[in-house]
Amino acid sequence: MDILLLTITIVSLVVALVMSVTAWRLQREEKRRAAARVAALSVAAGVDEPAALPDPVERPVVKAPWKSAAPAATPTHAAGFLGAADMPRDTGSRQKGLALAAVALLVVLSGSLVTMMTAPRGTATAAAVERNPGAPLELVSLTHERRSRKLAVSGLVRNPTAGQPVERLSAVVFLFDRAGAFVTSSRANVDFLKLGSGDESPFVVSLDAPETVARYRVSFRTDEGVVPHIDRRDAPVAAAGEQPVNVTLK
Repeated sequence: MDILLLTITIVSLVVALVMSVTAWRLQREEKRRAAARVAALSVAAGVDEPAALPDPVERPVVKAPWKSAAPAATPTHAAGFLGAADMPRDTGSRQKGLALAAVALLVVLSGSLVTMMTAPRGTATAAAVERNPGAPLELVSLTHERRSRKLAVSGLVRNPTAGQPVERLSAVVFLFDRAGAFVTSSRANVDFLKLGSGDESPFVVSLDAPETVARYRVSFRTDEGVVPHIDRRDAPVAAAGEQPVNVTLK
């Protein structure tokens, strides 16, 4: 589950980064196009005056009666269709908004990743217990065999009829010395990958056992955390939760 969440977060971060780069490039291209349009309109509005041809013979200039003595007004290009006045540039508000949204998404996803990586592992265990309330696994049988410094713990675990299906269940064995101090532990998957309601599965856990080992404890867990179980070997009704199994090694 943690790997899946991490993969989704990384993909989301990459998508946010791509969106930010795309928004920045679109904004830059928009500014370039706006500048090009202004330049093109300015060139189209400016018409060069034809050069005057030299007159070899000086002739008196005759003014037309309809021509005003006032100097001709210079045509302006302030507000015409092809006017040279600066056109309002597109501020790229849409691109800026997209960039801000991408940055905000990047910040939120980064915070979620940090929270997920720093969250206590007990959260997964509590979630596993909450999904299967009131229906712990049942330890039906348990035995062990010791050869030299090797200890093999085997047994049978059952998922009750009121329980929900359990996948990738593992048996964990903890070793303790005569003073009750922890020595070592080992973990092995049960024989069946999935235990449906009412299903049983044998298990075998082999591990090194020094001479100081005096007892061991068995528990069950999945990738999401510890799975509660009750001991059904001796008592018909036992308290729910992880039960220590103390056996003196021979």
